[in-house]
Amino acid sequence: MSMQAQKLKELDSLSAREVLDTLLIDRDMNNWSIRLFTNYKGQSFNLINDNDKLSFKPNNRAGVGLGLGTSKLIIDIAFNLKGQEENPTQRFDMQGSLIVGYNHLVSLYVQRYKGFNVKNNFNAPEFFRDDITSLSLGLSYLYTFDRISFSSSTLRAGLVKEERKHYITGGIGGFMVYDNFSGDSSLIPDNETFNPDAYLNEFKGTGLGISGGLLAVFVLPANFFTTLNVIPGIGVMYKKAQSDVNDYRVSNPLLYKLDYNAGIGYSYKRFYATLVYGSSIYTTNLDYGLNYLFSNTKAKISVGYKIKVDKKLKTPF
Repeated sequence: MSMQAQKLKELDSLSAREVLDTLLIDRDMNNWSIRLFTNYKGQSFNLINDNDKLSFKPNNRAGVGLGLGTSKLIIDIAFNLKGQEENPTQRFDMQGSLIVGYNHLVSLYVQRYKGFNVKNNFNAPEFFRDDITSLSLGLSYLYTFDRISFSSSTLRAGLVKEERKHYITGGIGGFMVYDNFSGDSSLIPDNETFNPDAYLNEFKGTGLGISGGLLAVFVLPANFFTTLNVIPGIGVMYKKAQSDVNDYRVSNPLLYKLDYNAGIGYSYKRFYATLVYGSSIYTTNLDYGLNYLFSNTKAKISVGYKIKVDKKLKTPF
């Protein structure tokens, strides 16, 4: 499930009911649409030792769903396509973002996956492990230097109404991540490729950092528009690892992060279509020559139909 909320006005003087109304309810039916979509969520992680790499990827990453879009909120409910998959991944995946006031962008994800395909680049057999569990939480904040006169959620709802053809702004902020992955036995096969001291059964890490980047939207000819957000960051992470013979605190605290999102859309009268792709990636060292790379990748194709359209409404197309 994914949710994206739009701009909030100043809320200090409002009651709880008024705050909820401001956050969730759009009374202009010109902004309402129903949506059909297909999506892909590719949360995964890699363990890397020099040129050798193990990749842990879930199954049944694609889904289809139905949603409702307004200028205040997009609610999309997806159902995973398991098909004839012999080893389905169990998952809970919630992601969302909102704009508070005019300069504050907040994003959140909560993910729990159980069951991963284990792949490699050194010609060892691939296999599925239903005992591997990953719990990941992330919170990010960005203060933009200019007032955000658009949001990627508004564009995904087919509601581009700004008179400006292009918009680019920068911002600074911070992020927090928590990560815990574990298995009943070592996550690294005993094939003498990796350092044996790094044969982890479990890893836990909590990180904090600073970030900054650019957000942009471009209105194109023929009713098309595109967006691009790039937000790198750096931080520190408190990390603990466990193996069959050793529990230790990881010595190197540095954490490097990159969030990016790109999209293209088309809007005409009551119909719109969008394609968005993005990822949140971070990497850190786990000692013994072992590096960890986490990736939360997602893509979505949506087709929407606006419930009502005011013929007098002007768009920049």
